[in-house]
Parts: sequence; structure tokens; C-alpha cells
Amino acid sequence: MNPAIAARWPELAPLLDRLLDLDTAQREAVLADDVADASLRDLLRDLLAREAQPGILDRDGADYAESLIAAAAATPLTVGAYRVLDLIGEGGSGSVYRAEREVDGYVQRVALKLLRVGLRDPQEQARFRRERRILARLEHPAIARLIDGGFTAEGVPWFALEYVEGETIVRWCDQRALRVDERLRLFIDVCDAVDAAHRALIVHRDLKPANILVDAQGRPRLLDFGIAKLLDDSEREDDTRTGLRRLTPAYAAPEQFSGEGITTATDVYALGVLLHELLTGQRPALRRGDTLRRPSQLVDGAAATARSTAPRQLAQQLRGDLDRIVAKALEAEPRRRYPSVAALAADITAHRERRPIAARPASVGYRLRKFLSRHRAGVAAGVLIAVTAVLGLGATWRESQRANAAAADAIAQAGRAAAVKDFVLTLFAGVGPDESQGRAISARELLARGEARLGETLATHPELRAELTTALAGAYRQLGSLDRAAALADEAVAAEPNGEVAATARIERARVRLAQGQFDAAQDDLQQVLGTADAAASQGQARRLLVDVLVEKGQPAAAQQALRAVLAGSRDTADPAARLRDLAALGPVQFRAGDIAGAEQSLRAALQLSLQIHGPDHTQSARIRHDLGVILLQRGAAAEAAELLQTAESTRRRLLGERHPDYAQTVFNLAVAKQRLGDSAAAASLYERALAVQRASLGPQHPDVAASLNSLAVLAWSQGKVDEAVARLQEALAIARAGQGARHPTVATLLGSLSGFERYRGHLDAALAEGEEGLAIARETLGATHYLVGVAQVGVAATRNERGETAAALTDYRAALDVLDATLGAQHADTVQSRAAYADALLAAGDAAAARREIAAALEAVGDSLPPNHPRRARLELVRLRIAVAGGDCIGSIAELQTVAANLAAGGPPLLPDRASAQLLLARCLPAAEAAAAKTAAAAALARLPYLPRRLRAEQAALRR
Repeated sequence: MNPAIAARWPELAPLLDRLLDLDTAQREAVLADDVADASLRDLLRDLLAREAQPGILDRDGADYAESLIAAAAATPLTVGAYRVLDLIGEGGSGSVYRAEREVDGYVQRVALKLLRVGLRDPQEQARFRRERRILARLEHPAIARLIDGGFTAEGVPWFALEYVEGETIVRWCDQRALRVDERLRLFIDVCDAVDAAHRALIVHRDLKPANILVDAQGRPRLLDFGIAKLLDDSEREDDTRTGLRRLTPAYAAPEQFSGEGITTATDVYALGVLLHELLTGQRPALRRGDTLRRPSQLVDGAAATARSTAPRQLAQQLRGDLDRIVAKALEAEPRRRYPSVAALAADITAHRERRPIAARPASVGYRLRKFLSRHRAGVAAGVLIAVTAVLGLGATWRESQRANAAAADAIAQAGRAAAVKDFVLTLFAGVGPDESQGRAISARELLARGEARLGETLATHPELRAELTTALAGAYRQLGSLDRAAALADEAVAAEPNGEVAATARIERARVRLAQGQFDAAQDDLQQVLGTADAAASQGQARRLLVDVLVEKGQPAAAQQALRAVLAGSRDTADPAARLRDLAALGPVQFRAGDIAGAEQSLRAALQLSLQIHGPDHTQSARIRHDLGVILLQRGAAAEAAELLQTAESTRRRLLGERHPDYAQTVFNLAVAKQRLGDSAAAASLYERALAVQRASLGPQHPDVAASLNSLAVLAWSQGKVDEAVARLQEALAIARAGQGARHPTVATLLGSLSGFERYRGHLDAALAEGEEGLAIARETLGATHYLVGVAQVGVAATRNERGETAAALTDYRAALDVLDATLGAQHADTVQSRAAYADALLAAGDAAAARREIAAALEAVGDSLPPNHPRRARLELVRLRIAVAGGDCIGSIAELQTVAANLAAGGPPLLPDRASAQLLLARCLPAAEAAAAKTAAAAALARLPYLPRRLRAEQAALRR
């Protein structure tokens, strides 16, 4: 390339792009008014003169030119074997038509390109055919295939290309508000196709968004590959005009203007322009001089919105690696660009994987930061993020200093930086293959190493030590090591750091205490943060965590009030992302409070907002879909829930991978939906997959594994596999006791479930012992008025009632309902079912009037929230009818008993006692001649029970009488 052109290309390119669209007089006016530099004007005039030199259209005879112009003016009816349908578009190289032909009885549609050149010489036509055969052999899934080609009667070349329906890549990304990483993934696919062509010795020469479409499946498809070379080769070897009329100046490399050789570096440059536009929404902007403006400097609100983020976050994503990658691809000198498209794609891939890129000098600090960033998503995330965060906290710390202490501040900062460096180098010493001898260094080893080195390397930096201690506590908490996390959090708080450092330490300790079930202590920590004047930046985080604490304390009303206050505060700002975050958090709180309708409303609004801000293919949208699916499952809308959960599963698998705990959670709830829809085989497979992911990603002793085993136990019980259910639950209980301690609320909950299973099996002594232990733990850890205490006491009451300890059972039921009414409310499902069980116990004790009042209250609380045929409503109606039959209204209850029996028949094994009861009552009330079917159905249900409950024994006896 002309050295003068190469040196000043950053200034020449935008001016040339502007001048090419003007006529001669307008060009001279712009040159005179806008280009003060005489040497720059001369270079521009030289390039414009080259563009004006004659090409093949001008060199051919007038008679041929006239025929060619006439041919181009009218749309042809046929070209070769193809019938032309309509004009798709026109460009500098020719016109493109939609056309079709019949092949073996099938209609084949193509994009037919009629070129603006004429080739009458036999040798030229032979060379053209050779080039066409080369292009026809180019096979790649992302390149539109060349199907056919030839010449019209006038010698005009034409091509039939694979017909691609789609949108240009830039428009496709913008319409879907794709994030930067998603755009980079698509760009890598484009690079792969271009590299494949380069390996076949074919250069595109005219890469631009209009030649890169994205089809309905989201795959990029490249058009017009190699056609530009055929056009250029159709001109004389000494023709200095190099296709300026046909190329797209905004995407053309400098050598395409200067007449230098076209190489694969030409396509690298065009890809650099495309990458710049995908990242910023703009083509490259150049400063006066010789420097390219970095993409991170061109960010505005529109570009950020189109990439599902905020301007500050977008600039941060582009700053550094992506700035350098774009700059290297857009070097004016071809030799200074990436040596190949594969090398460009490799740097993009390295950036996405948080590895060092070739376009950036490989300093020790840069490679260390990349190492830390690359492992952020692993199980050692807490440690690595902590170190990175500490490096960033220096700015906040420095801002607190005053100008009159500048010298002392500089010395302190130097010491702080040295301390951080020593800590990081010590932490990662020995992780290389030579030192570790190929053995993987686990997250726990890194944590232990960091913990041991805190005192040695940071003894003279107490604030920094407190920050890192807090971060280590968080890492241990994420790994489920709560005792170690608690000790480190206590140490960080005890160091009495100032301001935000202290607030962060207390918030982390609150998280640990929340996980341990120490809800009052967690609330105390958060209240201290909220009452600290110099911790304003952390108070929003503290308020949100306080909502979780209030929910776990059994105060959902207070939790809703707290969260609504946060939501109202976010509405005062113009930040839709904050409102989205609050709505997404409010839904689960409302759900846990029993407000299913309110929860559904909040999450539907959150989903709509998330789709507007982030689009469908985003982790936030996936999480909201997941939460909404869970709520719809509880409402009985299993089909819609399954659809939402299936979409969330697909998105989380793609964005998070199949080893992420959130992915496991979605798989698990999808299994629940499949189970509700009757697809038990799919449900079982999904349950096992979820558990395997949790064990692999979190470890076999993590609390989430215990929770999944608990749910698998419920599944087994629902299938009538009671022994398997008990075994699963005992495994979950062992994990919870080992990881969370023997006196944890989770242990109390699991003991309550195990007690229920044992009661179902008729092991009443074991059931009572486990139920009483769970109740004692709940009272001890949660306080006497927590809703889980009420739930646990209902289980104990049921066991005592089954043992015949009627008076004690009624006392327990009354006490439990007082708690549940006060916490969950009368309409909550747990409260309703507990009240129905209390009514049954009252009937067994001979107090039919009280029983009638309680079941009436339960049915009133349900109202219209359950459909008439729902099994839960059928169970309530069965209690009411049982009381009616006991009161002598047998004949009047027959029709309703038949309806209830039919509604219960669709349920699984857990409903067997109720199904047997309904049939026994029917057999008792029906005339003897009509009772046989009911007796047979009752006997079938009773035969499947592992134990005959007391109530059914009484109903059998009444039938015999």
C-alpha cells in the first residue's frame, strides 16, 4: 500500500466515504471548505481520480453498452432454466431476483444475481466458468451455496444462489436486544465461515451487514462469497480502477482504495468494521490524526438499551480487550492486522472465556486478572471475586482522604497495593502443573490457603484484612461450610472496621446466620447496618436481605411491607431495572405469605418488564419464568407452568450450563409439572437429573441436595413407594444434620415429614418421637409463634389422634391453628388443611357441632380459589359429608359423596385413605342392592394401604353394623 495513504488512512476513510456519494462540483466544495490540510486534499483527489478511471462498462463499445443498459432496465422473464419472480434488490455489482425452477418434480427457489458486466470473449468466459466451479465447491453451513451460473444471450453473467430468508445481522441483533456476549457468539460463527472460505483460497472482498443474514433458526448466512473477485478478474490486469463503484466504502479496507493487492487481510478489516457496529451500533469513528476512537468511548443510551444493559455497564464491557481487538482488526496496514480471520475469532473466544488475548501485551497483572475472572463462575467464586473487589475498593478508600494528607495517603496506598499483591501471589502459588503435579487444586484448598495467609500478609492492614475475611466467609457459605463461614464473619465484624467495610461484614454475617436459622441474630445485624449513617451504599442490600429474614421468621406481612417500601422507593427513581428487581423479589414473598393471586400478578408484571429490558434469552427472564411456573403449579395450572418451566430450562441450560444449581432447580420443578400432567416417566428422569447436577455442582453434603432428596421422597410417597420415601428422607436428614447442625430449622422440617411417613406406615411410636423432636427444634430455633412451629404441631396432633390420645391431640390442634391463623392467615393451604384435620378429630371426640363449625370455616376460607373438582377441595368436602353422615343425613349425602369419590379417584396413593373413606360412606348410605360397587372400590383402596388408620377402622365397623 502507498505509505502515505496507510499513514493517514484513519483521516482519509470517513472523508472518502462522504465524497464518493457526491458529484464532482460538490466534492470540490467539500475539499475546499472542510479539508484544510493540503497534503490530505491531494491524497483524497488521487483516490477519487482512481475511482473515476474507466472500467469494463466504459471500455466496451457503444453498441454493447446500449444493449447491456437496455437488458438491465427491464426485468427478464427467464434466465437459463429459471423463471424470474420479482426483484429483491439492486447494488453496485448487479440486480438480484427471486427465481425458481423445477428439479425432479420439485420447485427450487433461488436468489438469481444478474451481474453488471459483459463477457463475450471465449477465453474470459472460460476463466469465469473455472472460477464459478471453484465457488460451487465451497461448502459451509453458514455460506449461501452457489447452485448454478451461466451467461445470457448478451454475455451477461448470472449466478443462482441458495435463497436465504432472514434479516441483516445488525438488525437481527438490535431487534432482539442481544447482549454483547450473544453478539460475539454470532460473530464467531461468521468468522468461522469466512475462515473456511479463506482456506479454500476465496476472499469475499465485500463483507457487510447486507451480505450477512440471520435465518429463522438464528444462524448467520453469508451471501455473495467470491463474486467480487469474479467481477474484478473480469477487468484488465492493468486496470487501476479496483471496483470502487461496487465496494461499500464504509466497510472497505484501505488497500481497496489504493489499488494494492487484495488478501485475506481485506476481509479481516471488513469484519473489524462489522464487529465495531455490532458492539456500538456505529461504524468506526476516527479522530483527527491517526487514532481510532475506541468502541468504549462511543457508547450512548440507545446502544446500551439495544444490548440489554446500561451505558456505564456497556462501556465497561467494551473497555480493554474488545477495544484492542477492534483496533487490531482495523489497522490501516494489512500486515499489522490479525494474520487470519481464525486469529481474530480466537481472540474473541479468549475474551469470552476470560483468557488473555493476543492483541494485548501479556503482563503479569493482566494475566492474573484474567485468571481470576475466568474462575469466577466456579466453586471458588467467593475467593476470586473477593480479591478483585478488594483491588477495586481502593478508589473508594482513596476518596475518603483529604488533600492535606496526600503524601500519607500515597504511602498508605502503596502499602495496600503491595499487601494485596503479596496475598494474591501467595494464594495462587503452587497451582501450576509443575508444583501441583497435575493435581487439581480444590476451592476448599484455596480458601484454607487464603485464610492461613490473612494474618501473615495483612497484619498491618486491618481494614483490608476485614474485607478479605468477609469475602472468605461468603465463599465458605456458598460451599455450605456454615460453621467456618460464621467464625470468619464474626472475626470480620469484631475487627470493628469503619463505614461500608463494617456494613459489608455485618451483611455477610446476616447471610450466614440466615442460612443457620439464627433469624433474630441476622435481623439484629441488618438493623445495625440500616441505622449506620456512613453505610448508605449498603443499606439497599440490607433492606432486601431483611425481607428474606422476615419471611423465614414467619412474618410474611412484615416482609411484604418491607419489600413494598423498597418497591415504592425504586418507583421514585427512573430505573426500570430496579423496579424489575423488586417485582421479581416480591412475587415469591407474596407466595410464601399465601397470596397466590398477588404473587402471580407481580411475577407476570416482572416478566413483561424483563422481556422489554433484557429480551427472552436472559437469565433474569428465565428466573422469573421459573418462579411464575412454580406459582402456577400451586394454583393447579400445570400445563402453563410446564410451558414456562420448559422455556426457563432451555434458557438456563444455554446460558448457565448443565452444572449450575439454578439449572438444577428449574429441572426439578419441571419434573413436578410433568408429574402433575401425568407423565411420571419424564418426571422421574428429570428429578434424578436435577439431583445429579446438585451433587456434582454443590457437593453431596450441600443443603440443596437435602432439599431435593426431601422432594424426591415426597414423589416416591405419592407413587406409593413408602419405603423408598423413608430412605430418601433419612438420607436428607443425615445431610442436613451434618451440614447445618442437629438443631437447625431444616432438620425440624425434615423430621416432621419423616414423622408423617411413619404415621402413614403405622409406625406410631417412631412418628411421635420424630414429630416431637422436630417441634422442639422449631420452637427452640424459631420461637413459639413461627408458622413452622404451627405446621410441626399439627403433625404431632395427627399422630396423637391416631394413637387415641384424643384430648392431647385436640390441645395441639388448637394451639397450632392459633399460630397458623396469626402467621399464614386463614386462607393459606396449610391452615385450611390443618383446620379440616382438627374438624375430623373433633368428630372422633364426639363434638359434631364444633367439627361442623371448623370445616365450614375451612371451606369458606378456600372460597373460589380451587376449582370444584380439585382433589384438595374434595378432601374438605369429604370431611363435611362425614360429619353429615354421622349426624344421620345419609340419604341426602349420596349424590355429593359420589361426586367427591369421583374427584378423589384421579389422585395418587396419598389419597388412598380418603378414597377408601368416601367409598365406605357410600356403601353405608346406598341401598344394599346398589352398595356392591362402592364396597369393591373401598376394598381395593384399603388393600393398597400399608396400615389401616383409626378412622377407616371405625367406618368399616359402622358399615358392618
